[in-house]
Amino acid sequence: MHRALPPFLAALFAANAAVAGQFVVELDAPLVAPSADLLASHGVSFDESLSAGADSYAVFTAGDSDALAGFFAEASVHPEKVMEVLFVNSPTVDGGEPVSAELRPGHRVYVIERLIPGVGFFGLEKKQAISANSNSAITKLGEAIEWDHSYLTSEGTYCVYRADSPETLREHGALAGAPIGKITPVEQQVH
Repeated sequence: MHRALPPFLAALFAANAAVAGQFVVELDAPLVAPSADLLASHGVSFDESLSAGADSYAVFTAGDSDALAGFFAEASVHPEKVMEVLFVNSPTVDGGEPVSAELRPGHRVYVIERLIPGVGFFGLEKKQAISANSNSAITKLGEAIEWDHSYLTSEGTYCVYRADSPETLREHGALAGAPIGKITPVEQQVH
């Protein structure tokens, strides 16, 4: 059972669930940070990079997918896949603690891809339940894992976690009832 958000917070999450025009981009190589001038000329901002060699991710905000496509063309970036973010879930959506400021000793940052068709369209109550399940599993696992945030799309999620191993992530998924797809260790940079 999840704790209900106060009405004003529920309205805030419903209205500002994701940054308008935010996109997760799958790349076949780490993205070299584009110039501020090039980004600005297309009305695009570079929010986060999750680099892992041939399996890298970048998160952008753009007015629309056409603006992002124009930026990619001029920057000679060839995405493997572009997914619009419909909601950004995190431990705080159900009253949990945000990720710590520093990476814990022995931890790495990971992106977990989860195939959950339509998850970005789920109602706020269902998203709170997802957050509650993850928070509960983290409590059971203790210091071995932290949940940073998850980008929810129409096809599934890109979840950013900090953990001591992929095995801990799999155990968390089993406890939380969350499917585990690809797990990628990454270097995270927030821009």
